Amino acid sequence: MKELLLMRHAKAVAHTVDSGDQGRPLNGRGRRAATAVARELHRRGIRPDLILCSTSRRTRETLDHVLDVYEPAPTTQLEPDLYLADAGYLIERCRQLDSEIGCALLIGHNEGLGEAAVALATAGDPVQLASMRVKFPTGAVAWLRFAADDWRQLGRSRCDLAAFIRPRDLGIAA
Repeated sequence: MKELLLMRHAKAVAHTVDSGDQGRPLNGRGRRAATAVARELHRRGIRPDLILCSTSRRTRETLDHVLDVYEPAPTTQLEPDLYLADAGYLIERCRQLDSEIGCALLIGHNEGLGEAAVALATAGDPVQLASMRVKFPTGAVAWLRFAADDWRQLGRSRCDLAAFIRPRDLGIAA
């Protein structure tokens, strides 16, 4: 059984000329949401073996909140190619993971991240699936499970949406 967590970065400040899109930090709500979602993952007993993260400031700051709940910290890789990557690239990147990795967390951006989650999730709670298809909000995580020994099978067989965790479900207002 493999588990994949697809997490959209938490809410960031608006784009400015000074910071550019890559330099946008999390805002207050984003920091609270990232902490709440990370704690919820930990509470559910989810522990990634590997975290892949885009290099934008908002994804790295989201990552910091995730790492705060895990001791020792999971192995982490910052990957420039994850910045604004499309769904096809994200899925293919996950297919390249080592077979020893049982659970991977990818922190990235929409539209690609939400589209990857929708493309992969072929089963699960109908209400959560519908919610994820309508909107993949900032800070949300799609927790996917699929029965395989090899990541190359990702998207080629049944993939269950175990949970769709949104900050608002944890009391963080939109």
